[in-house]
Amino acid sequence: MLIVATFCVYMALRAGRGKNEQIEQWALAGRKMGAIITFFLLAGEFFSAFTLTGLVGLAYNNGIATLYIMSYISIACIIGYFTLPKIRSYSRKHKLISQGDFFAKKYSSPFLGKLVTIVGAIALIPTIVMALKGMGLIVSVASYEVISPNTAIWVGTTIVLIYTLISGLQGSSRVALIKDILMFVVLVFLGIFFAFHYFDGIGSVMKQIAEIKPEVLIFPDTGLSLVWYVSTVIFMSLGLYLWPYTFLSTYAAKSDKALRKNTVLMPLYSLMQLFALFIGLTAILVIPGLVGAEGDMALINLVFETFDPWFVGIIGATGFLASIVPCSVSIISIGSMITTNIYMPLKPDTSERKQMNIARLFAMIAGGICLYLTLNSNGAIVFLQLLSYNFIMQLFPAFIFSLQKNNFITKQGAISGIAVGVALALYSAATGTTLETLFPSLPSFILDINNGLYMLIINLMVTTVVSLFTNKSLQKTKELEKEIVS
Repeated sequence: MLIVATFCVYMALRAGRGKNEQIEQWALAGRKMGAIITFFLLAGEFFSAFTLTGLVGLAYNNGIATLYIMSYISIACIIGYFTLPKIRSYSRKHKLISQGDFFAKKYSSPFLGKLVTIVGAIALIPTIVMALKGMGLIVSVASYEVISPNTAIWVGTTIVLIYTLISGLQGSSRVALIKDILMFVVLVFLGIFFAFHYFDGIGSVMKQIAEIKPEVLIFPDTGLSLVWYVSTVIFMSLGLYLWPYTFLSTYAAKSDKALRKNTVLMPLYSLMQLFALFIGLTAILVIPGLVGAEGDMALINLVFETFDPWFVGIIGATGFLASIVPCSVSIISIGSMITTNIYMPLKPDTSERKQMNIARLFAMIAGGICLYLTLNSNGAIVFLQLLSYNFIMQLFPAFIFSLQKNNFITKQGAISGIAVGVALALYSAATGTTLETLFPSLPSFILDINNGLYMLIINLMVTTVVSLFTNKSLQKTKELEKEIVS
């Protein structure tokens, strides 16, 4: 693990040496990233340490429900094929740096840019914290508890901040390249190896699971039902490319072709999650009895029972890299967003080099906040995690309409829709209120629909109604002005 960490830091520092003189170079790598680097950078965000822990644990506890992740990524790539090139072209034309810049420019509203920045930063913090927690757990277990979780978190955060502040997105992209290759090889190898080592192959595993625990191979009638699966795939696929770090990586791509190649190849790469399902199902047979969160350690426990310590170290190194890449790109996103959308309107004459240093400062502060929350939070971060995806999804109506040639959505409508959607997400997470708690007698096929989808529909309705009203008011104002002039 130490060797891998040292090598990756060296590669990151080497990649960014002498290339960060302004914020565009630090945050966007000079907008010169090709198809391969862009692919691994985006994959680095989508496939984190969760793939090694939470995803295998989900497979252990819930079986084929795990496939919702692979499904929504594949469908989202269809959306990304058409939308990402438009984002990149617009960002290059207007020299945009952050996600907030995109919304502010599209709707001619600096306030909307600030709102998007705040929503994005709040949504990113829980993802960073959960990545750091996962890293601490994996590294500690893989080191046979020689390294404590807190020590691993401190060291990992320090490494992330060092190479991120010095090398920016250039450094993150090089570490992402190493991490994604390592993760793909490890998951595919383990998914196949365990099935043949303990049984007669994947078919044999499936046959025994069907006899011992058949419920994990079918969708239940309620809860994680087929309705939940379809609604969750739809909901999640709409939001995959709405994250601030996705905008950052999209801006950094040197061509539309690079982004289209990315979206074509990503579904194939996401097939590795199928091997996480195989690992989880094999673990049910080899190490039965894990309950709840214990399932998250199914992969590590299987590796302990099967391999020598040197291979356990490889798993630890993979988990370490799978955590630091998302953390790095996320804090770059936060630093650049706050600088361009909140700091720069207050200090518009700031030089480009100083902008970069201010962005680094905000990135360091964000890293410090995440480190504190990782070490000291418990229930609070669970609350934030519930908010995370529902928060970022509230940007979808304003985003998708902004790509249309004749966009009838006004800045007032966009702001109102996002505000109402965020308020609903906040209220639901704080109180535990869902459609089921409000109307428990409704049929299960309605109650099982992902609650985030209902919030998004309400957001869309508010956005549309307010936009139609403000458009009508604007028309009347223009007519009145004409009458006064004439």
